[in-house]
Amino acid sequence: MKPSFGELCCFILMSLSVGSLSSVARADSYARVCVTTTDADSKESVLTEDSSPAPGKKLVVHLDANTECTALIVPLAAKGSSLANGWRPQMVVLPQWDERTLPNSRAAWEWNENGEPFELWILFFKRDANGLKEIEKLVSAMQGPNLDERVLTQQTRALCDKLSSRMSGSQQIIRGPKAGAALVGGAMRATEFPWRDYSKKVTLNDALEGTLLVRHGR
Repeated sequence: MKPSFGELCCFILMSLSVGSLSSVARADSYARVCVTTTDADSKESVLTEDSSPAPGKKLVVHLDANTECTALIVPLAAKGSSLANGWRPQMVVLPQWDERTLPNSRAAWEWNENGEPFELWILFFKRDANGLKEIEKLVSAMQGPNLDERVLTQQTRALCDKLSSRMSGSQQIIRGPKAGAALVGGAMRATEFPWRDYSKKVTLNDALEGTLLVRHGR
């Protein structure tokens, strides 16, 4: 029995609706990022243009996402492809809506010396993205505390080469906000810091890719 004209129209409309909803769902995939500093007293505040190194100060990155993905942070000196302040790249799986804080305690980004301006390349990937396993192995190999500086420089260049297509395209760029009234004096214990109130939204495409470039000191 052939379907009636009305039934065909209903089927087409339902298919279009499902397709539209699917497109909306993909377009709504996003992650949230907030870069902060903690001082020697474990008080945390948002990284701003006026933030500066100090004894006991560390850099911290808070992340979460509304869909499972992988996040990579590459801290580079503003000029060239060398690591900023000796900080090592960090990589983590983000379960849906489950916050992660980088770097981990074993690879703290100490910020207690004056240095050159730096950039944080924050990249998001689908869990099974092509080439991601190679990047994970390279980042893991860069964590050794006693790595020869020449080896680390070569690894950093290799990592930048693997990410060149992402790092050379257009990306969302932010600089630390100016320390306004809402931020000045807003430092609080790290366990209480409402980082989501200051986070930056990074839209993820259909492949769950997204890039945020955070610059400080430029």
